[in-house]
Amino acid sequence: MTDFNPQVVENYVTNSDDILEYVKQNDHLFSRRDINSRYAHRSRMDGPTSQFSSIFQDRMPQELQDMCLETIPHDRKWLSQLVINKYEPGDFLVKHQDSQGGYYKFKLVWLTDGPPHFCWYNEKDEPVLVQEKKGAMFQMDIGLAHEVTKIQPGEPTKYSLCLIWR
Repeated sequence: MTDFNPQVVENYVTNSDDILEYVKQNDHLFSRRDINSRYAHRSRMDGPTSQFSSIFQDRMPQELQDMCLETIPHDRKWLSQLVINKYEPGDFLVKHQDSQGGYYKFKLVWLTDGPPHFCWYNEKDEPVLVQEKKGAMFQMDIGLAHEVTKIQPGEPTKYSLCLIWR
């Protein structure tokens, strides 16, 4: 049964500015995730394809991995993967559930502030937008449907850190 009571935990990561500066200086580490990419993201095989960019842990320098984990308060023992996502104007993440990826736990940490684009769906399948806060973690059930709505022209690029347990 899905828990429809997600929470925002402020100041979960306290060095988000350092992480953000590093990834902006090393933009070449990002892999594009769109319909033409081997890293394409869909919620269903025949469904729409997301459009954004990611740095996967296997391409992440150790310095950046250490930086990402430096101020996380706990819960690292069985952490399987770190991913940093970047959403530029025109980018979006299709509605999906993280349980579809074979994860048993997933945490999302916002590395930037800005207009709200992270959206989760309540028990009536109604969208609920969340105001993203730099360094805050969105704690949600693995079965909670969510998406990132399309970043509009002129809006700032968004960055987030995903912590994944498989």
